[in-house]
Amino acid sequence: MLAKARDNILDRTERLPNYTCVQTVDRKFLKLQKPIFPIPSCSEMSATKTGILKLEATDRLRLDVQVSHGTEIGAWAGGGHFDEGTVVSFIKGPFGTGGFGNFLTDIFTGSGITLSFESEERVGSLTLLRYRFRISRESSHYMVRVGSDWLATGYSGEVWIDPKSSELKRLVVQTSELPEETGACVSNSTIEYATMRIGTGDFLLPQRSTLHFLMRDMTESDVAIAYSRCHQFHGEANLVADRSVTASEESPATPEPISIAPGLVLTLKLAHAIDTDTAAAGDVVEATVSEAVRDPKSNEVVIPAHSMVRGRILRMEHSLDTPRRFVIVVRLETVEIHGIPSPFYAILLRDDEKQAAKNAPSALVERSHQIILPPRGESPLAANFSATSKAKHYVLPRGLEMQWLTVPDPESPQP
Repeated sequence: MLAKARDNILDRTERLPNYTCVQTVDRKFLKLQKPIFPIPSCSEMSATKTGILKLEATDRLRLDVQVSHGTEIGAWAGGGHFDEGTVVSFIKGPFGTGGFGNFLTDIFTGSGITLSFESEERVGSLTLLRYRFRISRESSHYMVRVGSDWLATGYSGEVWIDPKSSELKRLVVQTSELPEETGACVSNSTIEYATMRIGTGDFLLPQRSTLHFLMRDMTESDVAIAYSRCHQFHGEANLVADRSVTASEESPATPEPISIAPGLVLTLKLAHAIDTDTAAAGDVVEATVSEAVRDPKSNEVVIPAHSMVRGRILRMEHSLDTPRRFVIVVRLETVEIHGIPSPFYAILLRDDEKQAAKNAPSALVERSHQIILPPRGESPLAANFSATSKAKHYVLPRGLEMQWLTVPDPESPQP
């Protein structure tokens, strides 16, 4: 039975075309209500319940994942640009990949694996066969990040097979104790599979997955990932029959983006509400320019009224510690002028900065409000909308008026 299921799974995996899915990632961060000292070892924490956990914070991410030849590449949802390592490099905290194929390759083709039959189980309306497996570190493709490096870890777990269809229904994975440098003890994953239509064929893909991390400081994290809008993608190429045709004859010249000068103050209105119940880091944000922005020297219009400014949510967090706080972090990226998008670099002005910026936009503005330090590596253009509230959710309303100050590109060399 297991050999038949393996052949079915590998056949579908090998024929699987390149495709993309949207991942919505909901994370929960938990800590002990009463700290314990000294902190026990990983084996002691795994063997016994060390105390009652309380929910400390939550956040949400939305990503596009492109799967090509079994390799996962990520980007912010709707970004349209996939670059290997992009997502892992800017997502802080617990996160995982591998549900699209790495585990299955190890389990069903690896040499360093042991398998055993466990039981027959009723799951919903199905009777499934449960098998246990163990994979050595030397044969594993389960990689964990340690600083800028990646290390393989051994793992064990269980698979549930439908004997009638020979299809995989569920996979549970538990790592061996992770390297101390990761800050984690162990990680557990559960992946639910289903047959989905990709292109013209039906293939086995994850529907949802959960990950649980036990950290060495006794905190824990739960990560729930839902997969949606999976579809095939194709590489595209243009065939030029007559090589004498020049680039200018092939298509009209594309208008060049303009450079927005620093020191301009502009008022933006949020085009759509941002609700913490549904929004996620990675979602696109749109705002319109309320009134024309003019060059202070020539009085010429630089940015017309009603121009569309677009950006992206970088963080969407709900802290349940005292004081309870919602944090929505946004960065603006482009402004569309006469249908042409141009790079847009600006910082959000707080109420006590607005008049000072109008009077002396290039001068240092003294700040007296509370400082909330951003995570290391976050863009200096990130705008932090923070609200202290005991409510269950928070909304930045449509039409919210904000003032921004244009600045030089922080990544370009300054004179």
